[in-house]
Amino acid sequence: MNQNQLYEMSAEELTQAMLHALTYHYDLALDATIAERNRHLRQARELLAKLHQGLHDNGGIISAQLDEIYLYMAKSSLEALIEQDLSKIEELRALATDLDKTWGEAMQRAKLAPQPIGGNRYENYQ
Repeated sequence: MNQNQLYEMSAEELTQAMLHALTYHYDLALDATIAERNRHLRQARELLAKLHQGLHDNGGIISAQLDEIYLYMAKSSLEALIEQDLSKIEELRALATDLDKTWGEAMQRAKLAPQPIGGNRYENYQ
């Protein structure tokens, strides 16, 4: 993926790409040397920070829940880095995989849902 493709992505597509990358880094961290594992866990934490920064305060309950998940994953990534705990990395990989899958499903449903054409629902009220 090049920079032009990144700039052309919607916010939803960019989130999907970051979730793919998050899963990728946790996957690689499981079978890596200590130095490589540390690099992948640091990159995962950077992705989580960017995902966290992308949340909106007016995002409602889903945004609040994602906030908690991202913070938990960042904290657990640091613990896994310090403790070199493979079971914790496996848990994080499973969480990242679930988030990635769920986000992809939500994007598919959003594409299938009818889109309003503008105005508000009372605009044509008689």
